[in-house]
Amino acid sequence: MNLFREVFFRKGMLVLYCILVYSGMLFSQTTDPIKLNKEITALNNAYKYDSAIIKLEEIINHPSSTSIDRYYAYIEKALTYKRLYNYAVVLNNLNYAVEEGRGTAIEDHAEARVKFEKMFIHFDLLDFQQARYHFDKITERDLELVDPPIKAFYWNVAGTFKIREGKYEEAEAILRQGIAVIENENPEHLPAVYCKLVNLAEHTRNPELAEWAFEKGIYYSKKYGIDIYKIRMHYDMSHFYLKMDDYKNAYFHERMGSELSGVYNAPVQSGNLNLLERELWNKRRDLERTYERNVQIFLVILSVILLAFLIVLFQFFKINKQKRYFIELENERMRQELEEISKNAGKSDSELILEKYNLSDRQLQIIELVKQGKTNKEIGNELFISENTVKYHLKIIYNVLGIENRFDLK
Repeated sequence: MNLFREVFFRKGMLVLYCILVYSGMLFSQTTDPIKLNKEITALNNAYKYDSAIIKLEEIINHPSSTSIDRYYAYIEKALTYKRLYNYAVVLNNLNYAVEEGRGTAIEDHAEARVKFEKMFIHFDLLDFQQARYHFDKITERDLELVDPPIKAFYWNVAGTFKIREGKYEEAEAILRQGIAVIENENPEHLPAVYCKLVNLAEHTRNPELAEWAFEKGIYYSKKYGIDIYKIRMHYDMSHFYLKMDDYKNAYFHERMGSELSGVYNAPVQSGNLNLLERELWNKRRDLERTYERNVQIFLVILSVILLAFLIVLFQFFKINKQKRYFIELENERMRQELEEISKNAGKSDSELILEKYNLSDRQLQIIELVKQGKTNKEIGNELFISENTVKYHLKIIYNVLGIENRFDLK
């Protein structure tokens, strides 16, 4: 009798231990955000986006990860997709991040960080109205809560608004302030500020400032191996020389930017990551099903042991019968849930519903004109923008909607 009771006790403790470990009640892990950022940044700089996403998915789905761990992982996922201009996925991950941050010790920091990132997205999309809206919502307290690189990018936005207002001296002072903020702590992001100084030089027609900023930006881009900054520096210099009627240099930098963009190939990389995430989701679902099946096996074994034990201890028979009844109900519920999941797994939306995507008014206008059969040049003339700007918007639209060309829009 004592031996049987000991075996039953050990089996029961084993099942309880497995459940507790899976649910993260016994162990927890703490993610070092600085170390994580350096690791993911290094992978992204080496174009190993798939490795970066796998690493982040491991943190997000690890049973012992805390809300804070998942917050930092979602932020890094957003930054990874931001490099590939997939802003729809960026926004989704930012929303997940702020949800994970709520109710934790970093709640204020999380909300502030997401404010900045949403502003940066609209700024990158040249949606200056929305960028200004988010810019005006940022407080001094928000600036105190974020890291130096975020502050520097904030000064970039502030400087750009001053340029658009024609306040060039104030713009240059703000941008140089941004350089001072990250020069010692995060110099790898200095090219982002130097790009804006090239933009300023374009408005002030200042070749010395443009060439100095370009040389600085290219130096740090090469030093830290961040090709996206090299691309931006060359394209900005191309625009500068075009404004100066120096078509030879404008063509040179345009060609260099195009060659680097071809290597960078953001749309293909983004598409590959989408496929990878779907594959990871399928594997995770299979693991969850395996776990549930194993739990059921444990429960069946435990039920048999309980039944044998309760035959000897007849006074506990009714209690055991009630337990088996509830177990059977739970098994039936899980079976029904699995059937429902299986039914819904193959379903997908075949229609492209634009309202589901975070598109700007300008992008919606361009989509409508494409549907009307207008060319890029005709669209640019109608909207008073350049043909290159139309192409840039279309590239973003294709990425957001997950399509390949303008015929898919029609």
